[in-house]
Amino acid sequence: MKCNPIKALNDHFLYNHRLAKALQQLLSPQDRKMLQVWFDKLMAMDKTPEEMVIRSDYMWFVLLMLQSKRIWEPFNKLPPPQLLPLKKFVPLHVYENVLIANEPNMNNLSRSRTMLSKSVDVGIADEDVSCSTSCSSLRY
Repeated sequence: MKCNPIKALNDHFLYNHRLAKALQQLLSPQDRKMLQVWFDKLMAMDKTPEEMVIRSDYMWFVLLMLQSKRIWEPFNKLPPPQLLPLKKFVPLHVYENVLIANEPNMNNLSRSRTMLSKSVDVGIADEDVSCSTSCSSLRY
């Protein structure tokens, strides 16, 4: 089965968007409002594959941020008219703080994946693997 990478990227973004919208409800009204502006901006970034990669990276990071129930800079301000790739926009210390805040979640995720990989037959076709998406521009 051949995979459409654009569709996979869009599906990945929309899935993370739905999760982020649910977690957004745990924030203060002011933070929810600001984050909604970001969500609207990211939803509109669907014109080119490059835009779609950037928006997917931002949504992934927002989702991590929301798991710590805190909005970090620069997401506590209005988004700029043009979004740069995430690694060029989010300060390194913010990126590190969000990852540290989510370290317990990452450890649990790692354990779950290890257990899953031991219990699932490894018969995945190569084209299925190429369809997976990740936060591709975050190479600090």
